[in-house]
Amino acid sequence: MNAAVDRAKGEILVFLDARQSVEPNAIAELASCFADPTVGAVSGELLLEDAGVPSHEGLGIYWKIEKMVRKLESASGSVVGVTGAIYAIRRELYCAIPPGTILDDVFVPMNVARQGKRVVFEPAAIARDRFFDEKGKEFSRKVRTLTGNYQLLQLAPWLLSPSNPLLFRFVSHKLLRLLIPIFLPLMLVASGVLGGPFYGAIFWLQVLFYVAAACGSLIPSAKRFKPVGIASTFVMLNAAAALAFYNFAAGRKKYGSDG
Repeated sequence: MNAAVDRAKGEILVFLDARQSVEPNAIAELASCFADPTVGAVSGELLLEDAGVPSHEGLGIYWKIEKMVRKLESASGSVVGVTGAIYAIRRELYCAIPPGTILDDVFVPMNVARQGKRVVFEPAAIARDRFFDEKGKEFSRKVRTLTGNYQLLQLAPWLLSPSNPLLFRFVSHKLLRLLIPIFLPLMLVASGVLGGPFYGAIFWLQVLFYVAAACGSLIPSAKRFKPVGIASTFVMLNAAAALAFYNFAAGRKKYGSDG
């Protein structure tokens, strides 16, 4: 990417992934946002499709929540990351990406915000992709992405300092999710130990939830039942977060592909 930027001549840099298909008007929609001089970068929208197969219901809900958060962040100031498959920035705001960076789609826009410009979300600029059907492929991609969050703190420690204008958003959107694998077992144990009808009900609801997730993992067709699909996806995402922490703590250099 750094080499491509050196060769580019335009005032606006557009970044696209190789795999996804892009709507014909997507680049024009991105470019139109730069009519606002306060905008330094624009994220497009990645639509994930599965040809109507219901087994990805849980991931579909995850993406809907993620996009809702991005829209709210954009409307109230700036988003903390862009869609790597389709985004654009002003050339003069581009900061060279350190070798081996996993989340360039967070590193680049956060540096744009650091220079005093807004990073916005444009849902009309659409790229299309598919859910991965290969076993473990979606899990591998999430492990890689979540490992990248830890790596960012090492590459750019200023992200956790007052010099980060999006500090609260960065912590709440990108970092707090990494702590969930720690809190989940603590919540299960605490509700089991405390006793009483209320905590007892909470404990058994959690057990039922994890049983549903196990069923979804062992019997893929069970994910057609929406609660099982959601439970299975939730556990998969948090298992990916736990493995991401291990990758970073162990200093692993290879995290798999982003697809």
